[in-house]
Amino acid sequence: MKRPRPQTATRDLIRMLWQQPLLSIPFAVFFGLLFGRFPSSLPTAYLISLIFAFTVALAIWAVRWFVLHNHEGLTGWKKPALFYGVSSMGASIVGALIVEWTLIPGFVTGSGRNVAVVLMFAVLFCALFMGIGMAVSFYRDSIESAKSEQELHLARRIQRSFLLSNFPQRPRLEIHAVNVSSRQVSGDFYDVVAIGDDGVLVAIADVSGKGVPAALLSSMLQASVRTQATAGPSVAAMVEKVNTLVCQRPATGQFATFFLAWIDERTMRMRYTNAGHNFPVLLGSNGRRTLEAGGTVVGMMEALTWREEEIPLSPGDRVVMYTDGVTEAANAEGEMYGEDRLYAVLDALPRDLAASSIVDRVLEELRGFLDGTEPGDDITVLALRVLEDPVHKA
Repeated sequence: MKRPRPQTATRDLIRMLWQQPLLSIPFAVFFGLLFGRFPSSLPTAYLISLIFAFTVALAIWAVRWFVLHNHEGLTGWKKPALFYGVSSMGASIVGALIVEWTLIPGFVTGSGRNVAVVLMFAVLFCALFMGIGMAVSFYRDSIESAKSEQELHLARRIQRSFLLSNFPQRPRLEIHAVNVSSRQVSGDFYDVVAIGDDGVLVAIADVSGKGVPAALLSSMLQASVRTQATAGPSVAAMVEKVNTLVCQRPATGQFATFFLAWIDERTMRMRYTNAGHNFPVLLGSNGRRTLEAGGTVVGMMEALTWREEEIPLSPGDRVVMYTDGVTEAANAEGEMYGEDRLYAVLDALPRDLAASSIVDRVLEELRGFLDGTEPGDDITVLALRVLEDPVHKA
């Protein structure tokens, strides 16, 4: 619960009070015309308007700083407008009684007509300040929404700067990836890090949740991978360090699936570990296989270990990595894309298709399946293709 800040509340009260003499002028003209004998009745009408204006202003100020300001749950315009309307109606009745006690005896209780007139004024002020309350709340919500959109747009630009668009040019490897965010920022990330002249580190991950919290954790994972890139070829050890880093953060309930591979271009062997990630697909001369060796997701608990596996790569082999935004994408009928459709697309790919074209083909087939339905999760696809040895090719 917030408490009103005295300086701010006092400043707001002073601002409201000095405005009332000006705001009372149109009401004084209205009252003067209603009373008759205009303009001789204008001074009395102005005093009445001042009393009404000050009592309503004080009520609005009290509601703003001692009711709405203390309750964050009163969001939107309906509840603030209701509070403003009820308080202004009550304050109008109090103002009418003050007029009766000080200026015009019988102003309220003199007759039934007077009571009806006072109630009419109360309803008038109620409608007026409900409208003001709605306008102010709408304005503030619009400002906050614009600020949030601006911050998300900036976060997206920053995150996009971390995701490669120009990939390392390697003599024996061709790599390309695309990320399609379902929101302003993504919980997926991919990275390709060149290690000297003979090594490449490839990573893909999917953080639980969406939006800014997921994007922050994915950025931290990417930074950890790049920090460890030159540590050596043990990808399992790298994942263990990443897991320790995530677990040592304040508990947020977040975790991430993670696939990490280190490729030695001298021997064309790939060492990988899979931390609960969707199984990447190796398309080789012996057919299709999935890369499953590893363990559970990172971020669940400390002191976990992961297995790693080393496999040979040959010219023409392709490795396709993806996040669950691909296989779990659902069309308008609620049917998911699934692994079988993805495998069918991959099996039909020509062996000489460029890595960028592989990614484009997968996304094109997925969009065709969705048929205009917006995906509910971030989508990332990364393709790696093994090229001919330049020496043998020559």
